[in-house]
Amino acid sequence: MDNIKIAGKKVGLEPLSPEIRKKLWLGLLADSDIFQFAMNNRILLLIVQKERGKYSPLQLSKIAHRIENTTQFNAVFYFENMATYERDRMVDKGVYFVVGDKFAFVPTLIANRRLSKTEMPTQLLPSTQYLLLLHLQVRSIDGLTLKEIEKFAPYQYATLAKSIQQLTALGLAEFSLDGTRSKKPHVTTNKRELWEKALPYLTNPIKESGYIAQPVSKGIIGGIDALSHYSMLVGENIPTRVFTQNEFKESGEILSRYEDVQRVEIWKYPPLSDGGYVDRLSLYLSLRDDRDPRVEKELETMLNEILW
Repeated sequence: MDNIKIAGKKVGLEPLSPEIRKKLWLGLLADSDIFQFAMNNRILLLIVQKERGKYSPLQLSKIAHRIENTTQFNAVFYFENMATYERDRMVDKGVYFVVGDKFAFVPTLIANRRLSKTEMPTQLLPSTQYLLLLHLQVRSIDGLTLKEIEKFAPYQYATLAKSIQQLTALGLAEFSLDGTRSKKPHVTTNKRELWEKALPYLTNPIKESGYIAQPVSKGIIGGIDALSHYSMLVGENIPTRVFTQNEFKESGEILSRYEDVQRVEIWKYPPLSDGGYVDRLSLYLSLRDDRDPRVEKELETMLNEILW
């Protein structure tokens, strides 16, 4: 072997250095061919077992943990092929692995590679903003594994890994490896402080807005009517309805730029619902550029009433 593929990128392999080899135990060296490779300025070890199936995912997790403790380098196991259910077991145990040129589970490296430098300093990705606002208002993500978060968040593992990586890069969270090699985000900052620290990176959730000819009852309520729900502001006759891109596409409606009966907002991420209304923080972000003094005043009042 002279290379492997991770996230579509060919990565060259090198023989294991004598310095690293002397830190490993004889049983491992006898059972496996071991290489080293560099990616995103990190050295990792590739373990190719000579006898497939000798160790369970739990045992491989323990072996990887021992390798990392003795060498300070992450271990990645290589397989020529693997059934889907076997992959799931490996992922559940936090084992890093590569399957031929078809599949790779090395979440930190993949997230680092996909996260461009241009998107980090300026604004959060929609999935990252959703995850942060979820943590602040609905359900804490502190100390949960990505697999646990995946069960209640509308995003897949790779997207969540990328979002946590962005939060970490911006100093809004920490991403650590526990004793079972499961990646866990840690958010220790006070929620009000976290909100204020994240505010420069948060964006208007509205991707597109317009009108349709008939009132609809579907969709979460947003806009001025949502603000009236949280404040003393007078609401609209027909409340603004909020959809994701897919939800609006499935409705079969056509969005018009010309003012009509029903105002519609299409959001970049699924709105967090609070009793049928969009969540307070997303609402604030959607209206903070409104220069109406009444709106500005009620937005500030709404924020001050949040029980952080």
